Amino acid sequence: MSSVKRRSARQRAERKRSIYHEPDSDDFDEGDGDSEHEYQPEAEAAAGPSQPQRSRKRRKTSRRAKPETRAATKRKDRFKPRPLGWMKKRRGNGGSAAGDKSKEDVGRKFTGPSDGKIPDWTGLPAEVLRNIFIFASQPMQEQTTTAKANATWLIRAARTCRAFAVPALEAYYESPLLHTSLQPHNLLDLVKAPQDSLYMSYKYRIKSVILDITRLVYVAHNKRPFQISGLLEELPRLQHLEIVHPIDSPPYRLQYKCQRWEYPVEFVQSLDAAGSRLRSFRWTRDMVPIQMTNDLSNMYSWMTQVHLSKSFEYLERLVVCGFDFKNSASEPPDDASARPHALATTISTLQHLKDLTLISCDIVMEDFLEHIPNNLQRLELSNCLEVTSELLLNYLATGGSQLRELVLNHNAALSLAFLQQLRALCPRLEVLKMDLTYYSERITFNDAIAFYDHLLTDDQVPTWPSTLRHLELIHLQKWEAEAAQNLFRSLVEGAKDLPDLRHPVIHAHINIPWRDRAGFRDQWIERLHRVYLRKKEEPNPNLGSLRQFRLWRDAVHRDREAERVEVTPGSASRRFSHVRVTPRKVPADAAAYSDVESPAPTSARRGPRRSVRVAESQSASTAAEESSSSSEDESDGDWRKQPESFIQGLCDKVEISIDNQRPRENQYTEANFLDSEPSGDEDWREGADVSDDERYAW
Repeated sequence: MSSVKRRSARQRAERKRSIYHEPDSDDFDEGDGDSEHEYQPEAEAAAGPSQPQRSRKRRKTSRRAKPETRAATKRKDRFKPRPLGWMKKRRGNGGSAAGDKSKEDVGRKFTGPSDGKIPDWTGLPAEVLRNIFIFASQPMQEQTTTAKANATWLIRAARTCRAFAVPALEAYYESPLLHTSLQPHNLLDLVKAPQDSLYMSYKYRIKSVILDITRLVYVAHNKRPFQISGLLEELPRLQHLEIVHPIDSPPYRLQYKCQRWEYPVEFVQSLDAAGSRLRSFRWTRDMVPIQMTNDLSNMYSWMTQVHLSKSFEYLERLVVCGFDFKNSASEPPDDASARPHALATTISTLQHLKDLTLISCDIVMEDFLEHIPNNLQRLELSNCLEVTSELLLNYLATGGSQLRELVLNHNAALSLAFLQQLRALCPRLEVLKMDLTYYSERITFNDAIAFYDHLLTDDQVPTWPSTLRHLELIHLQKWEAEAAQNLFRSLVEGAKDLPDLRHPVIHAHINIPWRDRAGFRDQWIERLHRVYLRKKEEPNPNLGSLRQFRLWRDAVHRDREAERVEVTPGSASRRFSHVRVTPRKVPADAAAYSDVESPAPTSARRGPRRSVRVAESQSASTAAEESSSSSEDESDGDWRKQPESFIQGLCDKVEISIDNQRPRENQYTEANFLDSEPSGDEDWREGADVSDDERYAW
């Protein structure tokens, strides 16, 4: 039995030896320091303490030389043995030269004088650290690699030190990441375990549960279908609950067939039993129990009872998805002239609602918006095909006075005509976002077209609220150049009334000749940058540390003392011998304390003749520049030489794009049409002399 164990240990050692060395390489040496003689097999220790450890000499065998071909020789030169731990080094540096360069740029070491004091990050209060971790780890609930990387970063931060453990874990479990079908089961086991035996009470840290429906319909390995009601019973501080369906996100069609999942009828009882008070919830039409959908009045009655429960008493944000015109049951059904929609009535039962989002709801038609609460602070309408400017204006006339944010994305029938009255109807609006990209209902054909005739006509001039902070208009299409000029002119001339605007983003598509479009683009992009873009100033290089600032301040103080009037000894009546007046400049010793290279100083003294020559040359160049600029102004138009009426200059980023590109669901760029990497003979080298006998036959 021991011989069998020794033989298996020797085989493992042989496999261990072949990891970092190429057997066919000439650099391979059986007696190398990283080879088998340093490897201590663990199988001999398993034989028992009664058997003594015997040292064995490895039997050296002569390896038979193999005939090498030319291709094998090339591979041998290409695959060199790598040092131990090379993969760890590569992973630590990001795995690419670009990652190393970016880290060097971001984390450039400070070279100026410093006191050497590192802030006591571990001494910050736990509440401050938790807020820092939450801010630095967003987003976490999106189905992207960035969200997974942020969650991994939080877990690693919790293992850094004891002071970071609790704040980082609280930031993670406030909205835990559930990206697999097994993670909901693990979370349920964690909150059901006795909290006294755990590191912290996890069930009291969870405030948000956002689940994709695919995590519920697909069963994990060796697990039963997950019952969300059991999880809700264990979360007393739950505030946000959303079950997300992939059909409710762009391109708003089911790419693959998904199994049906329904809201448990008893989920409200589970929330009430746990004492939860929700702040946000999501309704999806396809998840309503089938026994409720057979009768529309029964369905809306059940939804109303849910809204009137204790767990929904303080609901502030509601997302409604997938209710089309077939679900527009009315009360009473006989009176067709004045019948409020049942869904709008159900939404109105939420007394504290401030944020309403309607996604893919064709039920939003006619007077539907007039029956929803008129005290909303945020309204989002996405992929609602029946929403028009007239319908939106009717709602803004009654409920627009309290709006802070308005999001209108992918609504094929909604134009910009409502912008004419936006300032009067929404005086408190801060955020306006519109994405005019449209998607087809079928993947087999393209019916993503706009249902309006003109996005904005020539006689329609937008007006903007003075409280506007964020303006984002994407893929503006189907309009003339005069209408687009009205929109850009309203922003330029209304800059004085937009003191809070910080993030203007406009992507416009105008179908005009390319010469006219080039002039149009140069004019309005330059004018918007001139009016809104902030002039960046380089930071003071002497503020790198407190010690650097003190040294620079003392040097400036000494220079000011030296520039004062010099007093010479003499008679009492003659107090001053002479006065030396020098221009103000930064002292040389003060510049030495900066870690940024300063430009070379220019000479301050010039001879009289040289000064005259310099002045004459400067005046001549100035005249030439004025003549060239005047001729350029005459050729380019009057807008270049006319000063703007008001310069706001408070936006760090002004993103304006003007082209004639047709917006499509899949945008193809130059990278999609490049040839693939050439494949073929890897042994060929450019410039190598190859005889006719060594050439390939193909």
